[in-house]
Amino acid sequence: METGKIINQISNRLRRRSRKVQESIGISGAQGNILDYILVESAHRSIYQKEIEREFGLRPSTATEALKLLEAKELICRIPEEKDGRYKRIVFTPKAMAVQENLRKEIRESEAILLRGITPKEQECFLKITGKMLKNLDDSMEKDSEEEDRNHGKTGI
Repeated sequence: METGKIINQISNRLRRRSRKVQESIGISGAQGNILDYILVESAHRSIYQKEIEREFGLRPSTATEALKLLEAKELICRIPEEKDGRYKRIVFTPKAMAVQENLRKEIRESEAILLRGITPKEQECFLKITGKMLKNLDDSMEKDSEEEDRNHGKTGI
């Protein structure tokens, strides 16, 4: 079986499994993952959109839309920094805290199901391999982007 195909199958099944919890609060799977990240990480430090983009491999426009939707659902708010108002710290609301346990529970259950029958060594190997795959894709996209920039420079567009 093709690697990309099986990765897509895993992703689709995870998405279907988590749909019930996410629908109960009116968000998508990606938004649920972003919200969980904000809930967990902002307890230790300030979170900004750039970090969300890096963590989830999102384009700025995609991250903006996801954050706008979370804001519209009153799960987060963005607070301009005092020193530089262009930077907006992302903070969760009391409404987000109320759904946090359901999100965490669903994530823990999905992880347990995924890893059932898999040894810690196999998990480590999987993470190492998929990390390399992500890097390969990122490197390829970066190379394609540089090539595109060079081609646009030659044509004067």
